Amino acid sequence: MTSRMIGGALLALGGACLLGLMAISVSDALMRALDAPFIGAKEISEACLAGCVALALPISVYRGKAVTIDGILSIVPASVGKLIAVTGEVLGAVLCALLAYHLIGAGRDAADFAETSALLKIPYAHMYWILSAGIGLTAPAFLARAWMSWQAGGRT
Repeated sequence: MTSRMIGGALLALGGACLLGLMAISVSDALMRALDAPFIGAKEISEACLAGCVALALPISVYRGKAVTIDGILSIVPASVGKLIAVTGEVLGAVLCALLAYHLIGAGRDAADFAETSALLKIPYAHMYWILSAGIGLTAPAFLARAWMSWQAGGRT
């Protein structure tokens, strides 16, 4: 039940980010056609895109929609397929945790150097930290998929 509520909240937030990104793009195009450019549209789009990626990654991995190569699993014995699936998902969790850790450091560096976008002065540190949180949530999603693969014999 809690998993469904969290997933629903993440989907709603991700949908709102995606709608915002689309609205900004359409508004920018319309305003350019009217010879009244949308100042800072690119920077706001970058921030919305960071939010979309941060929300989409854990959702897609947990729901089993991450890119996989299932052809290999169909030609190997079930026990080998189980080992390949679980190992790949655990490796994905480790890599996501490592990337999230490095993004925290990159955000700290961006904050130390006061790196901001050119027009709207949006701090880049916030984007790094948002991405770190999303990728950090992807690591336990990979572990959950590894557990599901282990229970299902590698065929989830």
